[in-house]
Amino acid sequence: MQERREHQRVIFRREVYLTLPGGEAKHSISEDFSMFGIAVLTDTPLQLKQSLIVDFKIMSHDQEREVNLRGKVVYSSPESGQFKSGISFY
Repeated sequence: MQERREHQRVIFRREVYLTLPGGEAKHSISEDFSMFGIAVLTDTPLQLKQSLIVDFKIMSHDQEREVNLRGKVVYSSPESGQFKSGISFY
């Protein structure tokens, strides 16, 4: 299968919290990450073109830091009993 992504991604497996419009929170697990987007797995599908907030934690200089990014769902498809979604940051 040919890679169609415009930006190179790195494996990035950690808990990610999504805040949907209206304040609904959704737990997910990330698969990979780039400076421009993230792929996540959720129990239910995300709506295409839906704006949301992506929150996760990283270690920086021996301190845990929370990252909050705004994004938009650019794809969502079923995968192994879950849903894999791509979120583009803006």
